[in-house]
Amino acid sequence: MLIRVTFLGTGAGTPGKDRYLPAILIEDGQRRVLLDSGEGVQYRLLEVGISPLKITHIFITHLHGDHVFGLPGLLATMAMLGRKDDLIIAGPRGITNFVKGAMEVVGDPPFNVLIYEVEPAESARDVVNEENFYVQCTLARHTIADCAYALHWRTYVGKFNPERARELNVPVTYWKKLHMGEMVVLDDGRIVKPEDVVDISSSGTVKLVYTGDTAPTDTVVNISRNAQLLIHESTFSAREDGNLVWSQGHSRSIDAASIAKEAGVERLVLTHISNRYSDPELLALEASEIFPNVLAARDLMSIVINV
Repeated sequence: MLIRVTFLGTGAGTPGKDRYLPAILIEDGQRRVLLDSGEGVQYRLLEVGISPLKITHIFITHLHGDHVFGLPGLLATMAMLGRKDDLIIAGPRGITNFVKGAMEVVGDPPFNVLIYEVEPAESARDVVNEENFYVQCTLARHTIADCAYALHWRTYVGKFNPERARELNVPVTYWKKLHMGEMVVLDDGRIVKPEDVVDISSSGTVKLVYTGDTAPTDTVVNISRNAQLLIHESTFSAREDGNLVWSQGHSRSIDAASIAKEAGVERLVLTHISNRYSDPELLALEASEIFPNVLAARDLMSIVINV
């Protein structure tokens, strides 16, 4: 299984010519997930060739405008395109009223919106739990309630059993997906799980963490431990006064790097970068002195996690 992470918007506060407001697309072969939905998200989806109808989940970190103002328009487009599939939207308190208000403007949409309003706490709380995929959140350190999300994929290693697959009349075209740990739905409606046709020898978890807006905090360290990828806000450079930045509920490049190092993550990506910095590589260079495996996100940049 491949997990593709595409940064649709990497800016902070106000949009820039080359840096849209926060939105990240996660694709894993079964679902397409949005992390935040900043203004301009629809345009970026068009640029990467993803229809709004294909979005399965939207996780909102907090209800500041730069993270949610793209959501009403996105919902309206889904309705106009005749979406039928259910859509999952999760976020902190207030997300239910925000979505309902947007849907009143949209009218009577032809699809259901399943809203999960969560109260982030210092310990991780479950938000969504699906086959081979679950999401938890914890309380980030911002000026309003903010969910830092951890996305988990359950992975399996084992030998594929073709005889068992034939007994279940599973077409060969599905074998690779099953061997890679994906559940499939056959043409006759039957659901086949990897463990039905794979002799599993070991299992594990792949974890991706997205902080939303946050000052440095132990809750983010704890939920990020041993993650394959940490996407941490880096609104400001190391040259800014830390106490002032933290009082605003934000982080500097070196703060994100310190969190990544303490949590023992494999890779760090900086995002939510202020438009005052014309070259985000400055922030990556600062962070690399503490945590070498770091990138500064740019709009439309993609990275892949091999599972």
